[in-house]
Amino acid sequence: MKAMLLAAGFGERMLPLTGSLPKPAIPVLGRPLVLQILHRLAQAGVGGAVINLHHLPDELRKLVGSGGQGLPSVAYTFEETILGTGGGLRNAAPLLRGEGTIVITNSDFLADIDIEAGLAVHRRSGLPATLVLTEARAGYSVVEVDQDGRILSFGGTPEVEPSRVAGRHLFTGMHFIEESVLDLIPQATPNSIIDVYRRLLADGKVGSFVHDGFWWEFGSPELLFEGSLVLLDLPSERRKRISHHDPVRKIDEAVAAVGPGVIFDPGARLHGHAALGFASRVGRGCRVDDCIVMPEAWVGPGCDLKRCIVGPGVELPAEFAAEGALICGDHRPGTLPPQSVRRNGLIVHELDLRRTPA
Repeated sequence: MKAMLLAAGFGERMLPLTGSLPKPAIPVLGRPLVLQILHRLAQAGVGGAVINLHHLPDELRKLVGSGGQGLPSVAYTFEETILGTGGGLRNAAPLLRGEGTIVITNSDFLADIDIEAGLAVHRRSGLPATLVLTEARAGYSVVEVDQDGRILSFGGTPEVEPSRVAGRHLFTGMHFIEESVLDLIPQATPNSIIDVYRRLLADGKVGSFVHDGFWWEFGSPELLFEGSLVLLDLPSERRKRISHHDPVRKIDEAVAAVGPGVIFDPGARLHGHAALGFASRVGRGCRVDDCIVMPEAWVGPGCDLKRCIVGPGVELPAEFAAEGALICGDHRPGTLPPQSVRRNGLIVHELDLRRTPA
């Protein structure tokens, strides 16, 4: 069985962090999203995966390589112009054919979806496509289904008689298709796979599998921050079903995911939640409260950080203080994203954080 990881976006919602890092490479509790997703696919029996590339493609290739060592074998396509979810699949079709059902997944979420159960539902249905749905929530388009689980509409299109609607959900970004769907995608043009599905659902040919467990999209700095804290709050066994992450343990007054090679200098204190990536360092006398410190970042002596993300490789000067901010390297000369300023040779981006950690 093969899978397609859709990874060719610009990562605009994740700026300024994606100035130097493709979004699928962003670590969640210390491990890059793309590697965590590939790990889950391998556990479900996926033997080969295709990843489409566009933004910073060499960085993603270097990170993932050809797979193996507990991951599916990996092949790549490159899109000089972004082709969309449909065009990207059509472009990768020669690499996806030959092993039956194809698992498609976005590369910016983590979940404990039972992939094998979803595949079983899809295969029993005899339908060309089955989408994995979960409970509707604010900020996401609504997917309406009938009493048999057949999809009726996406985001209100087409309009459906209310009496036909048995449930309203959101689309997780994981779906199962048969190879025949690849032939329905227009060639050599950017397009969305949802447009293909809209044509199929008119004949009741798009099914659903409803996931009632954990699902979190890490599509923006705020969602990255909040989702990391949510994961740290979960019981250990449940978290392990969702995320292939750095070890989590109690340090000082914090629950922390701690990668290899992390250094705590004397007097450094953690509070609340923390994710400290590979070879990061927390300097003498620092206070770090509900923070993500990404791999190889150094927090200088006497820093005071609260509800912050420190980007990979960033070196914070001594006594640096920030609250509710993403702090990353200044890799994109010119205009900054909204809510961002330059400070001490770094970009400090204000986070819109509405969740109050327990």
